[in-house]
Amino acid sequence: MTKKQCTNEIEVQAKYWLWRIEQGLSHQERQSFVAWVNQENEHHLALHKYSPSAKMSKSLADFNGLFPLEKHSKSRHNKLFTQFSLAASVLFFSFLTSEVFLKNSLLSFFQDASTAIVYQQYSTKTGEQTSFNLPDGSFVHLNTNSLLTISFSNNHRQLNLIKGEALFDVAKDKSRPFSVTSGQQSFTALGTIFNVQKSDNNHLELIVTEGRVLIADSNESLPVLAKKIANTSRNHQQNNIVVAGEKAIIINKIQLPKSIISPQALSQELAWQKGMLIFDGESLKTALDEISRYTDVTFTIEDQDIAERKVAGYFKADDVETLLASMSINFELNYTKINHNNVLITKAADSTNQLPQLRSR
Repeated sequence: MTKKQCTNEIEVQAKYWLWRIEQGLSHQERQSFVAWVNQENEHHLALHKYSPSAKMSKSLADFNGLFPLEKHSKSRHNKLFTQFSLAASVLFFSFLTSEVFLKNSLLSFFQDASTAIVYQQYSTKTGEQTSFNLPDGSFVHLNTNSLLTISFSNNHRQLNLIKGEALFDVAKDKSRPFSVTSGQQSFTALGTIFNVQKSDNNHLELIVTEGRVLIADSNESLPVLAKKIANTSRNHQQNNIVVAGEKAIIINKIQLPKSIISPQALSQELAWQKGMLIFDGESLKTALDEISRYTDVTFTIEDQDIAERKVAGYFKADDVETLLASMSINFELNYTKINHNNVLITKAADSTNQLPQLRSR
């Protein structure tokens, strides 16, 4: 990028931030703004160049101490800049303790030579789901207890699934890759519909229902990612290319061999979109752990024999009362509500390790 192009890029970013400040920054956007301001001296100057109004000057004054409001000598400015950069970094990383969010989402957003267009955050509470359209026309269905951020630029559509699960129906735009970063991995759509679930910091699952998805490291730059996309072929034997009807699991940063997922298994995996949960041979403990994702209730199982019993059935994700009644009848188990948020499961009589049916009313 030429010096002139770089200057134009910074000026566009500065105008964007001035517009957002005038609209009113959220707490998270304020932190993002601090991080951007303290990257380069030119960022400071561009802000003041395009903020002539008294109202905007007053707004910028709210950030006094984060960057100078007038030009200083080079040596003093560099000293202040270093101090303020350090302070801003501490503030920002304190705010986002559990995720490498700044590195994977916000800094790469600006450092990839991309002009900021939009930054938004979407979240759901436990038991809540939501669907929405993105600015590019893509569709997202966000599952329970999930957090997703988007940072779209002129040449990259970047999202960060910080926690939870989401289905992405991607609008085609060859000039702007659509990448979902989660943990240490990124999933880039090659014209597709796909589902990403982040169970915890060390476990990711990808299911592709249409098109193809490229799996890469989350810290790869946009030019490197673009090169990988250009080099992908229709030969999907590569383990990092997942196609429709396939599932990929990544544990502790290691991608396991891809597996073909049957239509029945696919319906089971994505039943959450209709508010249903389907089980077919999972252990009771696994089923109850999944159910806990959708409610504020946790289950404590008395012994290992009960926990390993195999189950099959379906019911509404938030219908705990039906679940408890079903277990009592079909499993010959007792349940005791220790409190509003915890249920103790105990053995009521001798039972076999068959496939009891969990059915909703």
